[in-house]
Amino acid sequence: MPPRIRRESPERRYARIQKHLTQARDYWSKWPDHLADGDVCQAGEKGWGTVAQLAKAVATLREWDHYDHVAVQEALVALAGELPGQAEQIYRGKGAAERLHGNFYEVYMTADEAAFAMADLPPLLEVLWAQLPSETRPSETFAEWTETDSH
Repeated sequence: MPPRIRRESPERRYARIQKHLTQARDYWSKWPDHLADGDVCQAGEKGWGTVAQLAKAVATLREWDHYDHVAVQEALVALAGELPGQAEQIYRGKGAAERLHGNFYEVYMTADEAAFAMADLPPLLEVLWAQLPSETRPSETFAEWTETDSH
C-alpha cells in the first residue's frame, strides 16, 4: 500500500526537510560517544533516529505522511519498491534500525551487536540522502556532510 499523502506549501515542505536533516545530523554525531560510554540504548536510538529523520525528509519531499513509526516504515518499504536496485540497502538498514530501536526498550544488545547494526545504516542513509534534491542537501553525500565541523 502506498504511503498516505500530506499536502503542504513548497516553502513549508523545504523548511521541514531542513529540520529533519538538522536532526538527523545531530543524532548521527552523538551515537559514537554513547557507544563509547557503554550506553548501547542511546547509541542505538540515535541510529534509529537518524534513519527516521532522513526517511521523514524524503517522505516530506514526496508529500507522504510520516508522523508515526508505521508511516516511516511504510515510506521505506515504498522507497524500496521504487528503487529495486537499492532495495537490499534499504531493507538491511531498515532492519538494523528497527533492532536498534527495539533495543532501546528491551535492552538486549551488547556493544558489539549495536556496533554491527550501526554499520548497516550508512548505505541506507546514503540512499535516502540521494533522494533529496541538491538544493536541500549541503553536500553530495550524507557522510561528507556529517564529517564536516560545521554542526
